[in-house]
Amino acid sequence: MNEKIKVSVPIGIRDLLCKDAEDFRIWKPSGEPNVNAFINLLVMNYYEEFAADEDALRNKIEKALSSIPEKYARTAFDEVLRAITSREREGHSKEKSVALSFKPTKLTEGVFLHIENVLLRNDTLSSFYRKLFVSYAQKTKNEREKIIHRQNYELLCRAINRGQQVCLSLENEKIYGGVSVYAIAPARDELFNYALVYSDGKNRTIRLSKIKTVSSLADAADIPEENRRLFDRQIVCGAQYPIYSTDDKPIRVQLSEKGKELFNKIYLYRPVPTKIEGDVYTFECSANQVLYYFERFGAEALILSPKKLGVFMRNYYHFALKKYRTIYNKE
Repeated sequence: MNEKIKVSVPIGIRDLLCKDAEDFRIWKPSGEPNVNAFINLLVMNYYEEFAADEDALRNKIEKALSSIPEKYARTAFDEVLRAITSREREGHSKEKSVALSFKPTKLTEGVFLHIENVLLRNDTLSSFYRKLFVSYAQKTKNEREKIIHRQNYELLCRAINRGQQVCLSLENEKIYGGVSVYAIAPARDELFNYALVYSDGKNRTIRLSKIKTVSSLADAADIPEENRRLFDRQIVCGAQYPIYSTDDKPIRVQLSEKGKELFNKIYLYRPVPTKIEGDVYTFECSANQVLYYFERFGAEALILSPKKLGVFMRNYYHFALKKYRTIYNKE
């Protein structure tokens, strides 16, 4: 298959695919997002699940129409499918459609031939891929990331289920051998997935998209109980923020009325309080999560304890103030 495949898709879907190519780190050697390679991965890793969902839908419709005489059933079946397709199109009817072009690679050529010769049925090629892309786009971002990096995700899950160690190589050329995988956990905001692993006596947190290869090892996984407890806390509080043994004290933050409003509005990376006493919020999460989240609040959030976090935040604003004064001192 040497010819490009052209599909008309809503501009929002096109933009989402291009953004996912960047966010899920499918790049050219130049550092630009490789959209063609991304779409090949998407189709290769998702077409079977998508086709199965389409078959399940058809089976449900056929079962619902089973009481209709056979000579009317086919017409009714086609009308229902047409109505569903029409409704899906109406959902994007206000969006301008654009042409999306992609070309199969040697690795995926067989997949594209299978789709064209076996799965199309009464669909056109363009319609099949359009529906596949729309279906993909309806999933949460962390679910989409698992589709694009399906092979590594499944190898990590297998290591967890079998209690085996793995060797990981990352995109930055780092290699970790003798890795015990505790979990693959999504961020609380459902953006990305993180592998929580134990290696060289340390808990490590690695973005799924940054893992280049996963190799299974014969050695049994071994994670100390204390490290497991830290991982459990991390999953509850936010998988993207590692929790260390030093994160052993509750963090108390005093919020002004404006700070409370900001806390209710700013959802991204927001830590979950374990206790609220008036204007004092208590957290038992990673210190880094509290610092990254509340640094946006300025004077509307004051870290009361532990003292070292309050001092860190004070210094953060202090040095920022010094730099601003060099620019605006006369004003």
